[in-house]
Amino acid sequence: RCQGRVEILYNGSWGTVCDDDWDIVDANVVCRQLGCGHAIVLPAAMTFGQGSGPIFLDNVDCKGWEAALSECWSHGWGIHNCYHYEDVAVVCNGLVALPCHAACSDLPGGSNVLLTTCCHPPGDGSIRLVSGTDTCQGRVEIFYHGNWGTVCDDDWGLSDASVVCKQVGCG
Repeated sequence: RCQGRVEILYNGSWGTVCDDDWDIVDANVVCRQLGCGHAIVLPAAMTFGQGSGPIFLDNVDCKGWEAALSECWSHGWGIHNCYHYEDVAVVCNGLVALPCHAACSDLPGGSNVLLTTCCHPPGDGSIRLVSGTDTCQGRVEIFYHGNWGTVCDDDWGLSDASVVCKQVGCG
């Protein structure tokens, strides 16, 4: 859960970070910001796929003391000469004690950075399981137009449950 493509929230949208000048110091800031310890690997480009939408940061140059990626020097928000095949990713040594379906605002310190395999900002059709004893069981909720809602059990069957299990990564 502490590895994936790096995305950052800016002005209400999630975007990616370009790999120009990206190094282990920058990755360590991301891992620390997410409560994931420190970076142990800088994965090759495309290891976690490429993002879509805006590319927000390029030529990031953290010094190591920063509490958040947004405090590091860069060319500025949205200023880049990159393509999504250059999106950065990190692998951290720690684990976030949050289920994958946790709201991004629940990350340590209300983090505005996420790793795509840890937490996805919900979009229409996102689902989560709530009130279960672990992340692979519970009441099904679905995200639509900015709100989480429940799913009625009329005509609900094993094939529907199988789709939910696959979508939340539980087999």
